[in-house]
Amino acid sequence: FFLARLPGQSAAPPSSACAEPHTRPSPGPMASMGAGASSGNIALRNCVQKSLVFTPELGKTALRVKSLHRDCLRSVAWTKRAYTVPLPEREMRALVSLAFREKSSISDMHQINRLIAMGRMDLEETLMLWKGESHIMQLFETLAEKRDKIAEPPPTFLDTFFDGK
Repeated sequence: FFLARLPGQSAAPPSSACAEPHTRPSPGPMASMGAGASSGNIALRNCVQKSLVFTPELGKTALRVKSLHRDCLRSVAWTKRAYTVPLPEREMRALVSLAFREKSSISDMHQINRLIAMGRMDLEETLMLWKGESHIMQLFETLAEKRDKIAEPPPTFLDTFFDGK
């Protein structure tokens, strides 16, 4: 959709926002969409990060994971408003961080790079409103169930005895 010509534009296609990551593109017709101040910057950074090749070095990959985590946390407020999520922002951020902590034990570089790419794609789909409200709600409900399962203490001997197990 970036190559589509809008009324009043020249016939030449606009340069890609991903071409130069250190420059900020001029506000165009997409700037008035009301997506939020930071979501546009996150979307541009997401575009740049998605185009990076997979890295075999753990140091560079760790920076990409931290960047993705920060971008996901920054987009929580906008996601809450856009998808009308009934959870408080603090809980949504805790659930997003839980999802990252679950994967922290993975050490295979190919799998880490794949998860980064998938995370960037999910973030893009969320920011571009390509996901439905039910998808976002299912994600947070699943993460809340996992959190509750982790927080639930293991049954004691008396608990299992009284349950008849």
